[in-house]
Amino acid sequence: MKRLLSYVLVVFGILPIAAQNPEVKSVGELRKIMHDADLSSKIRLDTLPKENLFAIGVVDSLHGEISIVNGKALISSIKDTFVRTDTTLNHEASMLVYAYVKNWKIITIEQDLNNSEELEVLIKRLASENGVDVTKPFPFMAKTWVKNMSFHVINWQSGMIHTADTHKQFAHELWHSAEIVMLVGFYSENHQGIFTPHNSKMHVHTITSAPLTSGHLETIETFGKISLYFPDNNSTSKITTVEAMKLEEY
Repeated sequence: MKRLLSYVLVVFGILPIAAQNPEVKSVGELRKIMHDADLSSKIRLDTLPKENLFAIGVVDSLHGEISIVNGKALISSIKDTFVRTDTTLNHEASMLVYAYVKNWKIITIEQDLNNSEELEVLIKRLASENGVDVTKPFPFMAKTWVKNMSFHVINWQSGMIHTADTHKQFAHELWHSAEIVMLVGFYSENHQGIFTPHNSKMHVHTITSAPLTSGHLETIETFGKISLYFPDNNSTSKITTVEAMKLEEY
């Protein structure tokens, strides 16, 4: 009887149709990088089909950050203290989490966020309210104005002994403020130390337009409008790389 009632409510639009989470895959583990110094390559990016591919991770040997939006790569690395961005998939990863998403549901609200913890709470709440099964891992994106934001691009020096403490010494930190950014991330309640940090349920990279680069999000303060993107196989909204990068039009 309960199943029949739910079916009737869905048919008549009273209940939303649940969106099926896309399969999230990962290779490598953050805890093995941090505690076992496993910096070896786990996958070549150019072996993955590009269409509808969304991914974040770290370049093998910790020589940069990987962000992929609908098959478009943004591989950030440090050269002569400057951030360089390569848009090819001719790289390998020590850790990568990825999924294939064809359609997205876009939720736009007005809300200021003071830190990444508030962002995590917001993502879980809005995802749950919009049909995403938050007990399973899922990718998400966001577009918003930031008051202040910091992120890093790892630039490990070969030959050094890698530990959790020395790791931080080679994280090239960048700060941005008063601009629009894109966030690409993965949320999971069960993968801490695998593809999310040990103290967080999400792993997020940021994409900036001036200059076009990406890196691992550290801190964030936002104001005003924020748009959240969640996978939705019932939606017809597609996010192309060009649309995602049109930050100045937000």
